[in-house]
Amino acid sequence: MEVKVTASKNYSVVIKDDISSFNSYVKDLKGDKVAIITDSNVDALYGGLLDKAFSNKKVSEYVIKAGEDSKNANNYLQILNFLAKNEFKRNDTIVAFGGGVVGDLAGFVAGTYMRGINLIMIPTTILSMVDSSVGGKTAINLDSGKNLAGVFYQPSLVYIAVDFLKTLPKREVLSGMGEVIKYYFIGDTITYDDIVKGATKDLIRKCVQIKADIVNRDEKESGERKLLNLGHTVGHAIEKASNYFISHGECVLLGLKKAIVISKAVNGLTEENAKKAEEILALSNSKLSISFDKNELINYLKNDKKGKGNKVDFILLNNNLKSEIVTLDIEKVYELI
Repeated sequence: MEVKVTASKNYSVVIKDDISSFNSYVKDLKGDKVAIITDSNVDALYGGLLDKAFSNKKVSEYVIKAGEDSKNANNYLQILNFLAKNEFKRNDTIVAFGGGVVGDLAGFVAGTYMRGINLIMIPTTILSMVDSSVGGKTAINLDSGKNLAGVFYQPSLVYIAVDFLKTLPKREVLSGMGEVIKYYFIGDTITYDDIVKGATKDLIRKCVQIKADIVNRDEKESGERKLLNLGHTVGHAIEKASNYFISHGECVLLGLKKAIVISKAVNGLTEENAKKAEEILALSNSKLSISFDKNELINYLKNDKKGKGNKVDFILLNNNLKSEIVTLDIEKVYELI
């Protein structure tokens, strides 16, 4: 399976069962150096797996500690210095081999080192396969909030090997399904039965296709691409408030629950349709219910990238159970959250 992205850089998202055909996609790679950026979990399971594909290159590996905490300015600068010390040039390649944290961090490095170096994404989690590896969003977290420093920078290839999911911890599966369910409310191709079956190759393709179509039309998130933030506005605030203890996808699910509540209050979502939406969320099997100080969440919302002064763009549901952009006053959000 293959999905085409036609943004500022055209590239393919290849969806395979395993990594066996990866070699054929990188055999004509330019440059003589490859930096594989990965995390401690992926390295423990798959360290050295990609070496054969780059046997004609000088391969360096940089391993970060697994977890959202590693998506920080210190690691970003250390990797830049690592590349410079190893004399990487613009025609060399960075390979982001891991989940969303690795992809976001390595992508930001690739987009800013020498103003842009070749980037290949090999996502290893559901979340990164269906969402963060595609579309060119890269970022690190700052003390004030999530993903506040970053650039739009497209890879030259995304290679998805579904077999990586066999070693995924249960909690990461749950986290990924938060992003999958988001797509149900954005596109028209994902069905109730698709979600029940779980992370099949076909479901991953459908999610990627929805995102690619939107990115092709709105790469820099000036309009339609904002729909992909469904569940993320409150979700990012919860993520930060938990000090990233709660995974991104779980926070998206919590954000989706709040989006349903707010949609009933300000967007005319009926009780009947709200119940239908909640039935879809229930397919995630998430039992997570958590409380945070409302003032703390609002402070993080004020620093959100989607903020506009005292207003914030919220993605809410209409009575077709599809997402739409609604700008709300922070005071209104405080009342409803």
